[in-house]
Amino acid sequence: MTTAPNLERVIVLSDAGVAQAVFGPLHRHLAHIQEAFRDPNAPRGAPAYAVTLDAQGDRLIIRGRTEADLARVQRIIDALADLARRKSSIREGDVFAAISFSEGAAPDSAPMKLPQLGGLTLRTPRQVHYVEALRDENIDLIFGVGPAGTGKTFLAVAAAVEALKQERVDKIIVTRPAVEAGEKLGYLPGDLAEKVDPYLQPIWDAFRSQMNENDLKARRERRQIEVAPLAFMRGRTLSNAFVIVDESQNATILQMKMVLTRLGEGSRMVVTGDPSQIDLVRPDQSGLAHAIHILSGVLGVEVIRFATQDVVRHRLVAKIVEAYQRDEDGRG
Repeated sequence: MTTAPNLERVIVLSDAGVAQAVFGPLHRHLAHIQEAFRDPNAPRGAPAYAVTLDAQGDRLIIRGRTEADLARVQRIIDALADLARRKSSIREGDVFAAISFSEGAAPDSAPMKLPQLGGLTLRTPRQVHYVEALRDENIDLIFGVGPAGTGKTFLAVAAAVEALKQERVDKIIVTRPAVEAGEKLGYLPGDLAEKVDPYLQPIWDAFRSQMNENDLKARRERRQIEVAPLAFMRGRTLSNAFVIVDESQNATILQMKMVLTRLGEGSRMVVTGDPSQIDLVRPDQSGLAHAIHILSGVLGVEVIRFATQDVVRHRLVAKIVEAYQRDEDGRG
């Protein structure tokens, strides 16, 4: 039998600005937190949520069924309040991160701090593992594999910018195969670099999230930041660089071997890709799965496998990915 919430706890945030940031516009953030406590087994007519949240000024009244639920909400609110004091604003993604990291925590555990990278809040434990690998100087080759929207490329760029600003590397090189995803490149004007530039726009967007336009332009002019098609990597030795190989599922086995062997002294490489989005004429020639197969277990190589639970775009994206996966599995 489902019982109504009968325990109560009051949190006073004291700072009106912090309270406004934590509660969200029209208390939207509180709605997301309450939704995390929805009881799918609640009988008709019974309360649908294990906790309810009632904001009154800078006070939040939490009503719940168990002390563990109240303590979990407290951890979520405390983490968001701490973030609001440091960042002055709270995004929807920060709320989902706090909900995710609060799950399974002991009621008397230490205060929760949301992990950050370049001003971005990490949303899932697997993202934390990925960033730890990106920062680990003992790991020189990282594979980030999984569905769209899991932050593979965005976090790799943020880690690369962090390394560049801390002068742990001299330059950042981002490369990806110039493979057409159903469109035709030929009609676009200019040389190959100009033709593929629209396909590199997500990379530039990631850079702009980490630095202002003037800094980005200056570093590009000094060739501290370079974004180029995979074909441009042939014959080069990439030394003292943070190298990101994006959309690697569209690299052939030979192309993958070529780019992996470009690593020079003082360099690290991140290879990202989604095996379910291969655009090659012959998908069996994709070099991503092959490289992971032969390099897994090699010292200095780390493979991070993301899942639909790590999708951090719009909430529908995870459901879309799952629906397509079910369809593909059904086709067998």
